[in-house]
Amino acid sequence: MYIKPYPEFTKLDKEMKAQFDASFLKLEPVISEFTFTNLYCWRESYKFYAAALNDFIILRSGEEQTAQFFPPIGIADIKPVVLRILNDTKKRFVRLPEETAAIFKEENSLKLEFDRDNSDYLYKAKDLELLKGRKYDAKRNLIKKFKSTYEHEYIKLNSSNAAECLDFEERWCVARNCDKVEGLKKEKQAIREMIGNFGYFNLIGAVIKIKKNICAIAVAEKLNSATLVMHILKANPDMRGLYQVMLNDFLLNEAQAFEYINLEQDLGVPGLRQAKSTYNPFKIIKKYTLSQA
Repeated sequence: MYIKPYPEFTKLDKEMKAQFDASFLKLEPVISEFTFTNLYCWRESYKFYAAALNDFIILRSGEEQTAQFFPPIGIADIKPVVLRILNDTKKRFVRLPEETAAIFKEENSLKLEFDRDNSDYLYKAKDLELLKGRKYDAKRNLIKKFKSTYEHEYIKLNSSNAAECLDFEERWCVARNCDKVEGLKKEKQAIREMIGNFGYFNLIGAVIKIKKNICAIAVAEKLNSATLVMHILKANPDMRGLYQVMLNDFLLNEAQAFEYINLEQDLGVPGLRQAKSTYNPFKIIKKYTLSQA
C-alpha cells in the first residue's frame, strides 16, 4: 500500500512493510520501536497511522484529537519536518532518541523531557553470552542449578512450528489474568500477531521444552547491522533459572552475528527495571518527549 503525502494519514497496513524496511535500512535505528514488526504488531494498541513528508515516513499514534508523533523515519534534515508538524498540530513527539533530541536543545520555544520508562537497555552481546566475572555470579549459578535439575530441549522456531508457542502464551496469560490487565491484554495481542506472521517478518526465535511442553520462548530480530532486539522473552516463573537459561541459550545460538543486544524498555515497572539492571547494561538508550513550551 502506498503511503499518502502528509497531512493525509493512513492506518498502518502490512503492505507498507517494504517502504518501512527500506527506510529503516538507511536509518540504522537505535530505538527498539523501529522495526516494522514492532509497529505492525502493536498497531491496534497504539492506533498507528503513516504519512510521507520530505523523504520521511511520519508515524502518528492515536486519532487526530489524541495524536502524538514518533520520530520521523528517514535520513534527511529532520528539524524542519519536526517543527512543521509541531506547528501544524500543536501535539508532541515521543520516543525521540538522544541524538535527535539534541537537535532541539537550544530551541527556547520547545520543551524536552527525559522519558526514563521508555528508554532501552543495550548490552554487549558477549557479556550476556559468556557471563564472565563476579557481577554475573548469580546468573551463572541460576543457569547451572536449572540445568542440573531439568532435562530440557532447545528448539529453533520457524514458520512451520511457531504456532506451537500460542498455547504457551495462553497458559502464561491465564495465570496472570491478561484479559483483565490492559497492558498484558495488548501485549498478548501483539505476541499473537508476531507468532502468526513469524515467517513473514523474518523473526528469529526459539523455545525450551521440558517433557515435550514449551516452558519458555524468545523471539528477536535485527534492529540494525550491529544490534539484535528482543521482542519476546517469557518463561514459566515456577522454574527457577529458566528465564536466564532461555536468554543465554538463545544468544549463544542465534546472536553470533551481533555486537549488541537491545532488551527494550522497563515501562517503569520496578521488578522489570531491577531484572534488566542485574544484567549490567552497556548503555541506556535515552528517549525524550518534545513539545511546544
